[in-house]
Amino acid sequence: MATPFSPGRATALPALLGICLLQSTAAAQPTAPATPAPPTDARTPPSGAAATPAGAPNEPAGAPPLAAEAPAVAPAAEAPAIDPLFTPRRPTRRGGFTAGIAGGLSLGSAAGYPNDVQKIGFQRHYTETGVGIGGGGYVWLGGVLADWLTFGGAVGGHALSATDHSILAGGFMFHTEVFPLFSLGERWRDVGIIVDAGTGVAYTTADADSDTDAIDGALPARIGAGVFYEGIRLWKVSMGPWLYADYTWSTSVRQPGFYLGWRTALYTAP
Repeated sequence: MATPFSPGRATALPALLGICLLQSTAAAQPTAPATPAPPTDARTPPSGAAATPAGAPNEPAGAPPLAAEAPAVAPAAEAPAIDPLFTPRRPTRRGGFTAGIAGGLSLGSAAGYPNDVQKIGFQRHYTETGVGIGGGGYVWLGGVLADWLTFGGAVGGHALSATDHSILAGGFMFHTEVFPLFSLGERWRDVGIIVDAGTGVAYTTADADSDTDAIDGALPARIGAGVFYEGIRLWKVSMGPWLYADYTWSTSVRQPGFYLGWRTALYTAP
């Protein structure tokens, strides 16, 4: 026997199916992964805007054209710092090679013994000449290291005549000239100081017996120092007064010398 179909049940069935469908959709929404938004570009037109023609820059209407992006440039390596003290400089007063001569009046004396171990230290073989007068000087050749510094070699000495003795001293010395006031400019840059050191010979003979050495230095040591001014210039030649003193010594001699004269130097640059 057939069961009668009630109209109320027929109406309730679709409603029940709709409620179940809504519950299933609500339960599925929290578990769905969030979809990331696509990246936006300032030059991309918003949705709905007119598409940019091919080959034209994507820029807002009325805005000036964007400058082309410069390619990335790798930073250059930093140059090492240079100490200004050692920076090469062009010579302004003196440079290149130098050569010169200095000479004038000389005063000095000698005291000592002959170069004989049986005579050195014995009073009867000791000789002291007293002050002698004569002439002396030096010649030198070297290089200019800076406007205020030169270095080279020098050869020279002095020959004196005392009361009854003839005095001779000379030799080779390393020659250094420094211009300590160069930075003050003007005439101060021509004021120099000389420092020498080396070795040589020293002989003193009696006028009555010139064949026998009353004093023999036997390769003595020599030092010298002086001051000069070379403010008088003619082309590459500098000239001026010169004051100098040297001292020669060994186990058998003590011999000072003093010089006053004229100095002339040649510089190949500037």
